[in-house]
Amino acid sequence: MAEVVRPDMDPGLLPVSEPPKKGLDAFLSAWRSMATGLGITARRSSHRPATLRYPFEKLTMTPRWRGALRLRGVLGRDDVALVTARPPHHNEVIVGLLEVDRLPPCVGTCPANVDARGQNYLIADGRVAEAYELVRERNIMPGVLGRICHHPCEGACTRARYDQPIAIRPLHRFAHESYAPLRAERVKRLPVSQGAPVAIIGSGPSGLAAALDLMRLGYAVTMFEKYDKPGGALYSGVPAYRLPREVLHGEIDDLVTMGLDLRCGVEVGRDVTLEELRREHGAVLIAAGLQVSRILPIPGADAEGVRGALEFLRKANWEGEAGVRGKRVLVIGGGNVAVDVARCALRVGATEVRMASLESMEEVPAHPWEIEEALDEGVIATCSVGPEEVAVEDGHVVGLRVRECLSVFDETGRFAPKMGENTHLLETDVVVFAIGQAAVLDDVVKDSDVTLNERGNLKVDGTLFTTTGDGVFACGEVVTGPGSAIASIATGHEAAQSIHRYLQGVDIAADRTPRPVPVFEKHAPAQLDGVEPERLRATMSMADPVERVTDFRPIESGLENGGSQHEATRCLRCCSEVCVGCTFCARTCPDFCITVERVDTPGARCVTRYDLDLSKCCFCGLCAEQCPTNALTHTGQYELSFYHRDLALFDKGEMLRDPLPTRATGRDGIMPPPCPIPTGDGERP
Repeated sequence: MAEVVRPDMDPGLLPVSEPPKKGLDAFLSAWRSMATGLGITARRSSHRPATLRYPFEKLTMTPRWRGALRLRGVLGRDDVALVTARPPHHNEVIVGLLEVDRLPPCVGTCPANVDARGQNYLIADGRVAEAYELVRERNIMPGVLGRICHHPCEGACTRARYDQPIAIRPLHRFAHESYAPLRAERVKRLPVSQGAPVAIIGSGPSGLAAALDLMRLGYAVTMFEKYDKPGGALYSGVPAYRLPREVLHGEIDDLVTMGLDLRCGVEVGRDVTLEELRREHGAVLIAAGLQVSRILPIPGADAEGVRGALEFLRKANWEGEAGVRGKRVLVIGGGNVAVDVARCALRVGATEVRMASLESMEEVPAHPWEIEEALDEGVIATCSVGPEEVAVEDGHVVGLRVRECLSVFDETGRFAPKMGENTHLLETDVVVFAIGQAAVLDDVVKDSDVTLNERGNLKVDGTLFTTTGDGVFACGEVVTGPGSAIASIATGHEAAQSIHRYLQGVDIAADRTPRPVPVFEKHAPAQLDGVEPERLRATMSMADPVERVTDFRPIESGLENGGSQHEATRCLRCCSEVCVGCTFCARTCPDFCITVERVDTPGARCVTRYDLDLSKCCFCGLCAEQCPTNALTHTGQYELSFYHRDLALFDKGEMLRDPLPTRATGRDGIMPPPCPIPTGDGERP
């Protein structure tokens, strides 16, 4: 019997059932219900469904919560890939690695993209000659740059997050010193397969880099150098205490052995004209560098005793005498050239050497280690002053009047010195201007269609390195202005690519991959308290300042105590996707789940143990985030299915398992072959 609804019932209480409606009421009620349902459907039809439309949509998990860990590769079973390619395709390789996050920061930060990671891998494995030849593909002179490079690669080194960066530059030097006895058997002449020869004006680092690339592409290359020996600014400007001349000329001799036709004592514009070179060669590359110093046009700048930095360095380097013995020398400038001048002045007999710069000590553009070494040797730094006039008596310099500099840069970072009211006189006998350099190309380009701008610089496309003359290219500091040797080398590689395209009849710009300039994360210096000594960077021994300032003997002695091999093993092999047993995952793990061990025997380096205890793992993902090689990754194996507790302890073989199944069972891993046993000569059997 149907329940009856009475007027005295609480209206807030709904009956379990109502009497069925009949007639028109039933008909209208049914249509109202249908209209209400259709209205709800219409309102929600434009909204994204709350559920996934599988397989078109798949669930995405936060990176901090993933399935059981695995390794992509492991040292001893998998090789670290080397970054190498023929000259025209090198930029494509670098961009390709960058796009898939496989480009190591040290390689991407280097202007020439030298494979420092590959060098370290090969040195640690005992293959030092291969390491040298790998570096030479992009560096061209590892022994030279191993002594003078400002090593931006080390500033980007991931190892600095944990303790100290790898000593990449000293390892270049070690590779060169180990390679030198093998030159006779390993340096071979490159075959000439192209018909059009190439002429290069200047034998500095940019021209030499272009020459090597072009010879590797099959071109015959002739290089013209106006001085009696090659090297450009490396020979005339870099002091011998930083770069021994036998190292510089030894590596250039290797290029000659490879086929470079080097002609010294030939000045283009006097002994031979640019037009003659164009008639005899398919292309001409101007890599003449910067030959003269700029001198401020202040009162007294023409007095006897005022010198330019490049002139001073040439005299000091070539003759060991610069006319300042027993005199006081004041160097104007705060860059690396100014530091070289100051340190050379002490070595050629100056009684007092002072540097005067607009910048404060914190702002001077010279490298910090160069400033530190100069101060150790006795150079006096006078900062935040600007030259006002050279004080002269009887035609000779007696001092330099300077004005205080309140600030060098404005609020936007532009160079806009703000000078104060106070002035004072710095007494000196010689003033050397080290404030910049300029090219002298009027004789080189005379009677040709290669034009200069109003400042006497070449009109050059800074991307393609073409000039206004057909078939004439330029690279190095005549294009970029003063800079580093490795940056000049980078321009040489790009100019060689343009020349190759030109001679092959290919559009120089079309479908060309420009050199990438990636920006990597910078790391503050790590706290070294409690860091084990074996984890720290190998040190470079240096001569005592009191002794080294007396002559031009090299001041660095290389890595101490045979530390090169150990230093190379410190490299983390970033972005290689190969576990190298660095143990930073184990050090990061909050639950102490991971145990890693390796052996570092040259020729048989191997990760011997990698254990992951999944019974302790909280799947926080910190270990994978710390992995510098990207070898340690999470899988989609969200279901853990073990018959025995022991199977939750994954060994190295299980860590290398197939990531595709949905379950991690602890039974489907295949053990990799054991580490190779080293032979007596340190090579892999």
